[in-house]
Parts: sequence; structure tokens; C-alpha cells
Amino acid sequence: NEYLPSARQIQRAYGGLVELRKSLGYEDTDFTKGELRKLIASKAGQRGVSAEDFLEPILIAKFGEPYVHVQKRYYKGSRSRYDFFVYYSGGMFGVDTFTTDRANYIEKNIRHKVTRYKDAPSELPIYFVLMGGDFTPQDVSKAVQSVSDLKNHNNMTAIYESDFLKLIDSYTPLAIPNDFMSMSEL
Repeated sequence: NEYLPSARQIQRAYGGLVELRKSLGYEDTDFTKGELRKLIASKAGQRGVSAEDFLEPILIAKFGEPYVHVQKRYYKGSRSRYDFFVYYSGGMFGVDTFTTDRANYIEKNIRHKVTRYKDAPSELPIYFVLMGGDFTPQDVSKAVQSVSDLKNHNNMTAIYESDFLKLIDSYTPLAIPNDFMSMSEL
């Protein structure tokens, strides 16, 4: 909000948010460590898993189970992974989903992902998909305007969930092998 003080102003006037919360009589004052931080991280983790659980069957329905790889490492020897790696007729793409409960964190998430994928092959499309929440494609577009480094990576696209679902309709899936048996058929 334009009428609220910045973090720097709070630091100068009160010694930081923890000190401000103390002076206001709050019992819980530090959200960066301890039980409060664990709770925040746990909720964020749950949102992320829910987003992946929502998107996975959609991708499988469109492209087929053999062509949707979940948690695929993107560099040999790397611990980092695409949430989904999808093969389609004529190519492939990576998907990294994210969620947030605050609009101003959309930009931070995109910045983090650009840094994380900066060494990925420049020919490989990578989609950073904002899932859920009360956001719009315009919220993602606004955040992208502030991420100048994204302009250096033409293969990376930050996109809202609804736009991503429309986009994948333009990809032609590969044929499923005749003798393929899905996990659900076991």
C-alpha cells in the first residue's frame, strides 16, 4: 500500500519489524525463525504440492504418462529438478510451478527461478507457472516487467495457470505406444 512505511523507514524509526511488533505488544514478533517460520514454510510447501498435484493429471491427460516426467533433474549431477518435463511432437519443455499468497512475491519467485535456470539450454522452453490464488494473468505480466534478467532468457516464460493451460493446447502430443501400461492400470 502506498500509505504504509517502507521496511527501511520502519528500521530507522523502530529498529526493525521485530522491535515494532514488541513495542505494539505482540507476543509473536519474529517470523523469520522458530515455530512461526516453520508454520509459514509448511503452508507454502503444502500449497506447492497441491499445485503440482493439480497440474500433473492435466499434463498426463494431454501428453500421455510416458511423456510427462515428474521431478526430472535438469543437469547431470544436479539436485535441482523441473517440476515437470514434457515431451511432445517436435520438442520438449520444462515446467516449474509456484504459488504465493502475496502479489508482491510473484516477482521474487520469478527472479529466483531465472537465477535457478540460467544455465539451462537456451533452446529449451521453460515455463514458470503461477498456480492458484486470487491472481490474474495481469499480475504475472506486472511482475515480469520488474524482472529485467528474464529478458536475457528468451526461452523462459512466466505465465499464469489459466494462460498456461490454453498454451499447452497448441502442442501436439506424441502417440502413446500400443503396449504401454500406465501406473493406474497396474
